[in-house]
Amino acid sequence: MQPVGFDRVTLTDGFWREVRSRNADVSLKNVYRRFAETGRFSAVRCRKRENPPHIFYDSDVAKWLEAAAYLQKDHPDEAVRAVIDETVDAIAASQLPCGYFNSYYQVYKPDKIFQERTEHELYCAGHLIEAAVALDACGVNAKLLRVAEKYAQYIYERFYVKRDAGFVTCGHPEIELALVRLYEHTGEQKWLTLAKYFLDERGTRAEAIYPTVDRTYDQSHLPVREQREAVGHAVRAFYLYTAMADVGRLTDDRGLTAACEALFQDVVNRKMYVTGGTGSSNVGERFTIAYDLPNASAYSETCSAIAFALFAGRMAKIRNRAAYHAAIERALYNNILAGESLDGKGFFYTNPLEAHADFARYTRTLPDAPYQPLLERVEVFDCSCCPPNLIRLFAQVGGFAYGEEDGTLYIHQYISSQVSACGCELSVVSEMPFGGKAEISAKGRGRLALRIPTWQCSVSCLVGGELCVPETKDDYMYIPVEGDTRIALEFEMRPRFVYANEKVWQDAGRKAVEYGPFVLCAEQAENGDGLSGIEIPSLEHAEVVRGEEGVTVKVPARRLISDGALYSYLPPEKHACTLTLKPYYSWANHGENDMQVWFL
Repeated sequence: MQPVGFDRVTLTDGFWREVRSRNADVSLKNVYRRFAETGRFSAVRCRKRENPPHIFYDSDVAKWLEAAAYLQKDHPDEAVRAVIDETVDAIAASQLPCGYFNSYYQVYKPDKIFQERTEHELYCAGHLIEAAVALDACGVNAKLLRVAEKYAQYIYERFYVKRDAGFVTCGHPEIELALVRLYEHTGEQKWLTLAKYFLDERGTRAEAIYPTVDRTYDQSHLPVREQREAVGHAVRAFYLYTAMADVGRLTDDRGLTAACEALFQDVVNRKMYVTGGTGSSNVGERFTIAYDLPNASAYSETCSAIAFALFAGRMAKIRNRAAYHAAIERALYNNILAGESLDGKGFFYTNPLEAHADFARYTRTLPDAPYQPLLERVEVFDCSCCPPNLIRLFAQVGGFAYGEEDGTLYIHQYISSQVSACGCELSVVSEMPFGGKAEISAKGRGRLALRIPTWQCSVSCLVGGELCVPETKDDYMYIPVEGDTRIALEFEMRPRFVYANEKVWQDAGRKAVEYGPFVLCAEQAENGDGLSGIEIPSLEHAEVVRGEEGVTVKVPARRLISDGALYSYLPPEKHACTLTLKPYYSWANHGENDMQVWFL
């Protein structure tokens, strides 16, 4: 399956066009402002200063450049373009004659270049390469590609030819997938060779690692083809798995692709939140054991959900399956969207599924406070990987919508858009994610494959105004196109209960509510205190209300009220109430308050 690139997809009126426009008009500029204020952009000039930059400031700048590149076509901006050119010029001027570039090491630790495995050198190099490919591919700035190729050549010589660096594989995977992108963009075989080398060598020897973690932390505990369980730091894991899927596909390496499929299944069947979040523990930002999915302390980093979506997309390129796009949809509309505020200025690093504001405020008074997720989004973090990662993902969101294979045009996500592929001129006008209807107009000759979402309760399909029962396989409906073809789809969208496996001990006996692709939550602001004691007996009389924030669902519920004793022999009374639920992504936009996803 070959995805149709976002640059070939025109977003028309609808949810994702609004998100993308907000990212261009607000998020991109505000993140630049905060990154400039915190010294990230000045760091790439490689001038020594009293307070050294963080070891991965370069990656923050590179992701911002990548996002800016993607947005220039549909949202050209002279001020943004000036920042791009100025930053690229600064990087090019600072690059060492050998090709090396790193604003921390070449200024503050030149004697330690490629000697400290844990300190993100190749991770930063990978993001620089991705930014360079994006800027060149989008026709925005070709200069950084020359910088990146020279740097990649130096990495190739040191790690693959001479093999004289102080380590073999980077503690934070990223260089591997970036080299694949460089290979696919330039056609230069050595970049694929180097990516495969880094994968082949991981887990084959004991390399330096943080003293407080084990080798599962950076996925170096086993050779990659032997890995079957998702372990360790979740972002590192998915960046590695993405590269494994890429190299496995490009080299027809069945060992790599088999490992990737097993890892994907382990995540979606045993280690993924209902919101599509991954990595449950703040200790090491990592996966723990199967079914350990705490709610209030959920780490569920925004970047790990993004990386998971990228991994699922790469798996679809090997062998398309609706399950990969269902996973992307779950992560995209819940954990990923929740990472950014509705105004486009604030961001979450972590994404809990339950919040207790009073307890969070109490922990801030403690000298050695236990971990508590933020309950309000902020504009910048010390480790600010998530904001530019979100912007670059939202800038490419059209790339999740379509795929091409054997002359068939696949619609994976129903995003209002236009595209030309597989001999068809296609237009999609979609109510999704707030409603279940989509109108598809196709001109040409070919075949369409329309994904049936997992959340639908029933499907109606009209072709040319006539009821149609299409051929269905693997949750895709196949419809031939000849001339002008009009398809009216309606996926019945109503609130539904979702239940966790009984092995998820934190959610046993409880239920969550979904509406279409959205996981819903309740906030204290609309519902008052005591969310943990609310019971939802039925959704039969749930009322769906469209509003400024998209959609809310009013549900008849019962509030459990005890006799006031800490422990009582009397069962609590059940008082009728109306519970207001909203999409999880829209929580925490009105100040700190309690929030809950799972209910009695």
